[in-house]
Amino acid sequence: MRFGVIAKGSGMIQPNMATMLCFITTDAAIDSKLLQKALSKVVATSFNMISIDGDMSTNDMVVVMANGAAGNAPIVEGSEDYAKFLEALDKLCKELAQEIADDGEGATKFLTVHVTGTKTFADAKTIAMSVAKSPLVKTAFFGADPNWGRVICAVGYAGVPMNHKDVVVKFGDIPVYAHGVGAEYDAEALAKVMEQHDITISIDMGQGEEEATVWTCDFSYEYVKINGEYHT
Repeated sequence: MRFGVIAKGSGMIQPNMATMLCFITTDAAIDSKLLQKALSKVVATSFNMISIDGDMSTNDMVVVMANGAAGNAPIVEGSEDYAKFLEALDKLCKELAQEIADDGEGATKFLTVHVTGTKTFADAKTIAMSVAKSPLVKTAFFGADPNWGRVICAVGYAGVPMNHKDVVVKFGDIPVYAHGVGAEYDAEALAKVMEQHDITISIDMGQGEEEATVWTCDFSYEYVKINGEYHT
């Protein structure tokens, strides 16, 4: 069983309607309805978990096509083969989604926003997207400024009930905000984290067992230049 994948994205990326195109092919033998079910499942935690600028366009497409040329017995739901197929499809879609976020217009940083400790997946996604779309967060990371206030602000206005004394925020593996106040940290060690290309913003809400991960990028001078000079 083999896959072929290609995706396009740059700016105005926030599925459900984004300037994103992805085409996936496979030689697996699998029923079209089950193929659609598998795609919908993996898209929910891959392509629907990215944002470049929170803006949206008029085209957003993820297509998967299977021709059965592998000659395998048809894959059926609940089987070991289906589990392997779903795992492979999920891995590919997440890798492509992350590459789209990393390749955003003018991007210099690849940011992973990982929210844990919520009551529902929807709550975790809402908080993560609020942080990922914040221009103040994105510009702070472009400037390597460890301004945790911008992050906790975006958490607060996300619309999900929170107790600020339960929340812990980390940049990389360094706590910067904990239980209602700024945390003490090694400024030199944190500066090294902020200078990296790949940075994880971890937010523990302390209210449940659900989690979600969103991928995004920073806002740079080049992003403004690209869009300031853009003309259709």
